[in-house]
Amino acid sequence: MTGLGERLDAVRRETSASGVTVVVDLHGKLVDLSFTREALDLRPTELAGIVRRLTDEAADAALAEGMAVLADVVPANLHAF
Repeated sequence: MTGLGERLDAVRRETSASGVTVVVDLHGKLVDLSFTREALDLRPTELAGIVRRLTDEAADAALAEGMAVLADVVPANLHAF
C-alpha cells in the first residue's frame, strides 16, 4: 500500500474538447497540454478559452479525487470540518 503523500502526488485528471487535451495535478497545475490539427485551426482567443475551461474542469475533478483519497484516511467524524 502506498502512503497518503504518494497517493495525493499521483492524482492527475485529463479533459479534452475541440482538439485540446489538458492534464492537471491535484493543485490544478497544468502538467500536460496537447493539440490536434483541429485545435490549431482555432482563433487564438478561442483556443485560450478552451484551454482555460478544460483546465478548470480538470482541476475540479482532481480536487474531488484528492478529497476522496483523504476521505479514505480521515475518520468519518472529522469529515464535517
